[in-house]
Amino acid sequence: MKITSKNVFTVEDGNHTVAPNLILVVRGNTRRFVFRYSENGKRTDKALGPARKLSLSDAKALADELRSKLALGEEIKTRRERKEKENTPDVPVFKTYAIETIDRLQEVKRWRNKKHAQQWRNTIEQYAFPFIGEKPINEITREDVLNLLKPIWLEKNETASRVRGRLENILAYAVTDGILPSNPAAWRGNLDRYLAPQSKVKVVKHFEAMPFSVLQDKVRCLIPANNRTRRVILFTILTASRIGESVPARWDEIDFKNRVWSVPPERRKDSKPFPHRVPLSTQAIDLLNSIERQGEKIFDAPNRKADSRYSLTGLLKRMTGTDATMHGFRSTFRDWCAENGVPEILAEKSVMHQTGNAVVQAYQRSDLLEQRREVMQRWADAVFEKIED
Repeated sequence: MKITSKNVFTVEDGNHTVAPNLILVVRGNTRRFVFRYSENGKRTDKALGPARKLSLSDAKALADELRSKLALGEEIKTRRERKEKENTPDVPVFKTYAIETIDRLQEVKRWRNKKHAQQWRNTIEQYAFPFIGEKPINEITREDVLNLLKPIWLEKNETASRVRGRLENILAYAVTDGILPSNPAAWRGNLDRYLAPQSKVKVVKHFEAMPFSVLQDKVRCLIPANNRTRRVILFTILTASRIGESVPARWDEIDFKNRVWSVPPERRKDSKPFPHRVPLSTQAIDLLNSIERQGEKIFDAPNRKADSRYSLTGLLKRMTGTDATMHGFRSTFRDWCAENGVPEILAEKSVMHQTGNAVVQAYQRSDLLEQRREVMQRWADAVFEKIED
């Protein structure tokens, strides 16, 4: 196919000959011009620049210039290489490029959490800057990436994996910008040849869940629910929710008439743009009715800062004498569902998990509120069964 100014941005992946020695290399969204020639019997490619910055006519003119030099036996140098030789700053160092690229990512990805970009900066500054911070982007190699990852890959695998992923994202922009020919931080077909897979290194630590029979006994520690700690722990158990959803709960999220708690989108871990409805059992409604309203938030004390958080797990362990965590109660609920014939889809929707594959999700749009209402009432009755005997 003849490459023209009209199709240069639409041709499919591959190496396309544009003119003698001039190749258009297309890889996904990356399109760059390369001057290809033979040097000492070895094929050599000189990167001329990305198609979005270098027009087709300019690429041809540059190829003609280099071909003439080649015919005269002169040293082949691209404009970028000549600038580097003259010590003209052309390629930024990693430190500068990384910070600028994180800003670009924040704009493109529309990160909802304001702290997300700062977390990226912190990990890159801590783990990458000491090794490649002052190195020009176009000189970063796979060996550089391995040198910064290997010291932490086994000892801090989760952190190391996160650093690698963020490096790959940042350096992907360098490839797109025509600064790097390939991504030295890519995993497949690259780093996976030198580093053990995360599944073989990472030790998965599950949240300590309290067996249901133990919960039935230990729930006595929360009765009477006469302080904020007992109330929020009990409410979290009864609703099978995350503390990130229950602790900040507000009175205006509770529909007492329909016995529903609507968790707003900003507190949904699955990022869906609408509230998650939680059917409230009789016990949950009674608990809410026992709490005096002292502000907008249900579990906030008047003298506590609005955004303050406190460790419920530590308090829970001291109160119950167990190693159980707050998040573990969700596992307790799921185990109870499995042992008591609760359909999988109802159990999963009750803990705000996605259900089924993309096709199932497209057709199963109902949150099955009324069916879940029966499940949550059965759960609450079971939790309090020994107390009510």
